[in-house]
Amino acid sequence: MLKERLQRLGLDLRLRAIYEKYERFLIPGFLVSGFVLDIITFRTLNIRTNLELQTMYAILCGLALSYTHIYDALKQPPKLAVFGWLRFLAPFAEQLSIGSLLSSSLLFYWFSGSFSVSWPLFAIITGVMISSELFRNFYLRPSVQFSLYNFVLLSYFSLLLPFVLRSLSGWIFILSGTMSTLLVLLLILGLAMFAPQIKRQQASLFMASMMVFLVMAVFYFANLIPPLPLSIREAGIYHDVVRLNGEYTLVGEDETAWQSLVPGQTIHATPADTIYAYTAIYAPATLSATIYHKWEYHDPSTGKWTEQARLHFIMRGGRPEGYRGYTTKTGLRAGRWRVTVQNQRGQVLGRLTFTVVAPE
Repeated sequence: MLKERLQRLGLDLRLRAIYEKYERFLIPGFLVSGFVLDIITFRTLNIRTNLELQTMYAILCGLALSYTHIYDALKQPPKLAVFGWLRFLAPFAEQLSIGSLLSSSLLFYWFSGSFSVSWPLFAIITGVMISSELFRNFYLRPSVQFSLYNFVLLSYFSLLLPFVLRSLSGWIFILSGTMSTLLVLLLILGLAMFAPQIKRQQASLFMASMMVFLVMAVFYFANLIPPLPLSIREAGIYHDVVRLNGEYTLVGEDETAWQSLVPGQTIHATPADTIYAYTAIYAPATLSATIYHKWEYHDPSTGKWTEQARLHFIMRGGRPEGYRGYTTKTGLRAGRWRVTVQNQRGQVLGRLTFTVVAPE
């Protein structure tokens, strides 16, 4: 089957042999390459440049997907070898684009939320990326291709639209899902005019794409999706926070290098002391949002977290290191505490855990 496919593309025997030998590694390899490439650009480029790259990948993925189905639907392939080469390269371009778009979603979701809250979404994205064998075996199915394309488009628009429209309202996510689903449905309708296989499966492809939107909407309204494009740049619990000439001085516990790497802090304080929860949160320029710090105490008698206070401040975007703000709390009894950083909808950006102990 593979030899016939390559022969139909008009490719030479040596290339056929190489492709046949390494086919099980090539397509997953391009998926991983897209992931690695996006990690590099995510860390070295600003958000505007990253969005421009993701736009390019989204378009490239759609073109490669369309070209593959249109070419395979032809009764007789074009005589010019360039068309065969494009068909040969299309799946690799598609996988590279999908890998980059998936990794972009994972990275932005990771830095914009708390793993303890959004882990189902992280698990889905990570599972798609690392299951290369499963991906290789099932990716040729149109239902998988278009569903995955809808997912990465929805994630892409969820990041792009708040940046462009300068809003974090819930309707932005609905608009993102509507745009991505409509684009995929239009793509399916267009391809159905040329590809009989797509036309036969048109109803099921529509259903699969709509299901992606539905599942993501459930995740969003259950607050399992982080509030893109906000992300925490710095956060901690301190004894004092002093602002002087636009700069913040943070007074915290003395910690060894090892203690600073271990999650959770130990705070020596009495109920009369004031404790500060400090966060620096990135957001695009001209975008503002209300940030909440929910202070919770772990009640050892019930084993549950009980809310003690929910304090807020107004964040304004544009500063690369993040907009700095803090809330304070007194009357902290000894025991386990946490401060959950949320937006107005209750979506979680991060969580600070610490233990209060009496001073020696």
